[in-house]
Amino acid sequence: MSDYAKRNGEGDHRIKDDDPKAIALLKEEHHKFRELFDQANDAEGDELVEVARELSLRLTVHMTIEEEILYPVGKQVGDADEVDEGIVEHEAGKQLMAEIDAMDGSEELFKSKVHVLGEQTIHHIDEEDEELFAEMIEAHEKGKIDLDAIGEELRARQADLYDQIASGHDVEPLSEDEALAETK
Repeated sequence: MSDYAKRNGEGDHRIKDDDPKAIALLKEEHHKFRELFDQANDAEGDELVEVARELSLRLTVHMTIEEEILYPVGKQVGDADEVDEGIVEHEAGKQLMAEIDAMDGSEELFKSKVHVLGEQTIHHIDEEDEELFAEMIEAHEKGKIDLDAIGEELRARQADLYDQIASGHDVEPLSEDEALAETK
């Protein structure tokens, strides 16, 4: 069994009382991912398939709001290479999720693919918690960005995406023009 969730209460992974809304929201999501990947590592059969499907759905929404709203701002105030690496890590995760989603859970490599998705995702969210978010909080404290307003945007877009899913539609990222309009 892995112990990813124990990190939720440690260091930069903790949700602090003074975390801006954007950071608190994303850390809440990161906590949930660590918990779900712990469940996946302990699960078998139908339970594993159910957890894998939930992870795929939640990760898709999470990646979409980060790519549309958070990452463009992160590039403006932080290390653009770090954000680019995050985008590449998202792409790798999406590829693996597509492979997992195409499986029914009975395949020999199903559990291994879910496990590797977990390792990649945990590495990615740990880096965000420890590096990207620190840069963004510093920019917020200097008045360069408003992470509380960005948090409201993230939450609204997240709700919109979950509404799309509940209506039976696939998650559709905003077009580049729509994403740019959202950040203005």
